[in-house]
Amino acid sequence: MKNFRKLLDILVKIVSGILMLLVVGIVAMMLTELCARNFFNKSFRFSTELCGFLFMWMAFLGVIVLYDRNGLISLDIFYRSAPKKWQLVFWYISKIFAIGLGVTMLVAYCGMYKINSTSYFSTMQFISKAWHFLPMALAGGFIVLDSIYQVLDQIINRGGDQV
Repeated sequence: MKNFRKLLDILVKIVSGILMLLVVGIVAMMLTELCARNFFNKSFRFSTELCGFLFMWMAFLGVIVLYDRNGLISLDIFYRSAPKKWQLVFWYISKIFAIGLGVTMLVAYCGMYKINSTSYFSTMQFISKAWHFLPMALAGGFIVLDSIYQVLDQIINRGGDQV
């Protein structure tokens, strides 16, 4: 279990680094576009699609970091305000919902893959739209794995104690 947690922590650190690069990429693309428009009266056709692509990756990879840090809006309001004897039950329910969300994200990506793998951006024709939606699947997979880890950790190490 400890090795699995270390693997998840390493993944979150890698994703955090990628997020910083994505933010830098979006800012650089926007500044380049602003300078090109204002100083040279030129515009890059692909800038809007590229920023949308980078933003999609940033948003869904951000879900990974937020879920790892318990920063997402969740059902914890129910189990924290419930009587002590019910808090653990609501915690398990929230983890079941999280697993359901992650599985839904994975299934949605797999369902859309056939269409997205043959669809390309109009100005970036070398990038399939399957790459655009890949971070959704990555975030869903992380949510599933981390939720399962949390449930197993709760059962094994805490013996059913309160969360």
